[in-house]
Amino acid sequence: MQRPNVLILYTDQQRWDTLGAGGNDLIHTPNLDALAGRGVLFDNAFVNCPVCMPSRMSMLSGQYPSSVGVCSNGCEMPPEIPCLHNILALYGYHTANIGKLHFRNHASAYRDHREPHPPYGFDTLILSDEPGCYDDAYIKWVEQLDPAQVPNCRVGLPPASTGRRYEAPPRVATEPYVFAGPEHLTHSAFVADEVVDYLRRHREGPFVCIAGFYAPHSPINPPARFVEMYDPDAMPLPARNAGENMQEVPDAQWRKIKAYYYAQISHIDDQIGRILNELGAQGLAENTLVLFTADHGENLGDRGRMGKGNPEDSSSRVPLIVSYPAGFSMRGRRAELIEHVDLAPTLLDWCGVQVPPFMQGRSFRALLEGGPYTPRDSAFMELRDPFRSSYKAVRTHTHLYRLDRNNGEWLYALESDPQQLRNVAEDPAHAAGLHHMRKTLLERWFDVEKQSPKRTGAY
Repeated sequence: MQRPNVLILYTDQQRWDTLGAGGNDLIHTPNLDALAGRGVLFDNAFVNCPVCMPSRMSMLSGQYPSSVGVCSNGCEMPPEIPCLHNILALYGYHTANIGKLHFRNHASAYRDHREPHPPYGFDTLILSDEPGCYDDAYIKWVEQLDPAQVPNCRVGLPPASTGRRYEAPPRVATEPYVFAGPEHLTHSAFVADEVVDYLRRHREGPFVCIAGFYAPHSPINPPARFVEMYDPDAMPLPARNAGENMQEVPDAQWRKIKAYYYAQISHIDDQIGRILNELGAQGLAENTLVLFTADHGENLGDRGRMGKGNPEDSSSRVPLIVSYPAGFSMRGRRAELIEHVDLAPTLLDWCGVQVPPFMQGRSFRALLEGGPYTPRDSAFMELRDPFRSSYKAVRTHTHLYRLDRNNGEWLYALESDPQQLRNVAEDPAHAAGLHHMRKTLLERWFDVEKQSPKRTGAY
C-alpha cells in the first residue's frame, strides 16, 4: 500500500468567509479557489477553542482542549500528548513544521527565540511563531537573503510581551499598514520558501508537513501590490447593532481594516500558489492529501470588536478545504458540521493508520468517499482562562448557545439572525430552542469529558 503524503496549509486568524470559492465576491484567492475546485470546501467547520494555542493543540492531538488540559493562550502543550505527526512517524513518515507552531508561550520574558525549541517529535522544525519581533528562524532567513532589510521586516512586540523591543511599527490591530520590506521577504514568503525547499528534499516521501502561516493575524501589514487590489470604499461595514463599537473605530477605518485584511489573505494565497505549484513540479500532487484551514477566525469589527475568543461564527468558524486526487472524486461544497478534532483522525484514516482511542474526533473519510456517514448535529467549543472566566458553547445548523461563567446564557436563532447580533435566551418565544440547546450542551459536555485513566481491574 502506498501511504499518501500530508500537507497542512495552516493560517492564523482567518475567517470562514474569506474565500472566493466560498462565495465572497470581493476577495482574490485564485489558488485556494483552485484547490477547492480539486477537492471539497466545507462551509461549516468550527474550531474547538477560538484562540491560537488550545486550537492548535486540539487540532493536532485530536482531543478537545479540556482533555489536552489547555483551554486558553498562555498554557504550554504537555510534551507527553501524542499528536498526528508523532503517530505518523511510527509508520515511516518524515515530519515537519515550518513557520508557526505555538505550542509554547512566545511573548515571555523567559523565552529566548535563539535557543533550540523542544522538537515535540518533529524531524524538521523551522520555527517562527511571530512575523518579525524575535530573533528566530524568520529573521535569520531575512539576514541571509538581504541583511539590510531586517529593520523593514521587524514588527512590534505583542502588548503583553516583556522581551527586547525593536524600533518597529506598533502592534495595533485597528491600524493596518503596508509592509515596509520587499514582497519576497514577508513572513508568509519565508514559510513558502522553506516549504518549497522541503518538498524538493523529501519528494520520495511519505511526509507530513505543516506550513504554519502567521497571517492574516495582526499586524495587518500586506505588501503594497496586494493592498492595491482592494478599494476600501467597496468594503461592507461590520455586522453590528446600533452604537456597538467597542474599539471606537470610525466607519472609514473599519473599511480600510477589512481591505488590508483581505489583502493579507491574497498575499497568503499567492504564496500557497507557489507551494502547490512545487507540489505539482515534483510529481507529488496526485498522492498528497492537502488540507487547508485556520486556527480560528477574526471578528473584524463584527459586534464592534477585533480579535477572537468568542464562540460566534466570526471567531470560531474557519475555512476548510480537503483535496486528495488519488483518494476521492467528490468535488464542491459541503454543509456538514466538522469540528477541528475531526481532522487528525481523518488524516490518520487516509494514511492507513488506526485512530487511537484517546483521539476524540471522528474521521469523515467515508463522507468524501460517498460511503455511510452520520453527520454531526452540533459543534462544541470551550474556553477557560484559569481562575478568571470560562464558557462552553454548542453550534447547530439552527442555533448557537453559550453558557458563560460570568455572563450567563446566550442564544442566537440563526435562521432569523445569521450574523448573531441578538441574544434571545430570555425571549419566551424561543423557550423551546433554549431548552433544546441546553440539553445539547449537557450531552456534548459529557461526550467531551476525558475518560482516562481507564480501569485496570475490577476494584
